[in-house]
Amino acid sequence: MPTEQYNQEYIQKIDSVIRKSLNFHTRISAMRVDLRFPDPSMNHSDDSKAITRFIESLKAKIQADLIRKTHLWGRRCVNNLHYVWVREVGEINNKKHYHVLLIVNKDIYKGLGNYGQDELCLGMLIQQAWCGAINTDYPQNRYLVHFPENPTYWLDTNSTEIENQISALNERCLYLAKHHTKHYGNGERSFGCSR
Repeated sequence: MPTEQYNQEYIQKIDSVIRKSLNFHTRISAMRVDLRFPDPSMNHSDDSKAITRFIESLKAKIQADLIRKTHLWGRRCVNNLHYVWVREVGEINNKKHYHVLLIVNKDIYKGLGNYGQDELCLGMLIQQAWCGAINTDYPQNRYLVHFPENPTYWLDTNSTEIENQISALNERCLYLAKHHTKHYGNGERSFGCSR
């Protein structure tokens, strides 16, 4: 896509969030996630605060998991969640959805885990947080969280390839910055990120 098809401010903010996350953790896992709403026939909450509820719920779930891991692993587990989200409206179904980049401490969360099983893992925490945010049942509606193919990137500040790693992640995140399917000026924000 030509550069005019991307929101340059979004591109800069995405890069800033990635770089800030590396100030907190020398090794990070960055994961792409898509959050969808169910059909209108299902009772759910799809107001503009759903993404805020999701982020706050995920932070709380990760914090509880860190306490559990600290006791289990016998060492202090720390994670600062960094994130970027964009709101889009589908061309065909005209349904609102979110594309999200979540960045976590790789020494705690290397990836999403086996979220299709009963094992407590980051993927499952994400599914639970989204279902709770939109007031739908988990696990029945966990399919509303989609993890795209190859969703995880790993970055390491100790690597001589760190700038290439950052560039590759920024390239992957261009999809979040595309103008197409964004609805600006309708009273809802189309972009949000951690500070």
